[in-house]
Amino acid sequence: MVNFIKLSSLIINSLKISRIEILDNKYFIHLTNDKIDGFFLFTSGFINTIHDTIEVCKDKHPTDYNSLTEWINRIK
Repeated sequence: MVNFIKLSSLIINSLKISRIEILDNKYFIHLTNDKIDGFFLFTSGFINTIHDTIEVCKDKHPTDYNSLTEWINRIK
């Protein structure tokens, strides 16, 4: 079963979370992205991936912060 995290303005698929940074009064949720961008010409080129980051601050978004705190505390 896929677990989702519901915040006030978005719903996050927990399978897409690569890591969560826990600071004193905020969380940074780093999401993986399946999109790869790049360029190759003969034997040289580059590949770039885009990672999204969501900031949840205790002062700016108290409801979201509490929801995320509860979700983190349920992890065993």
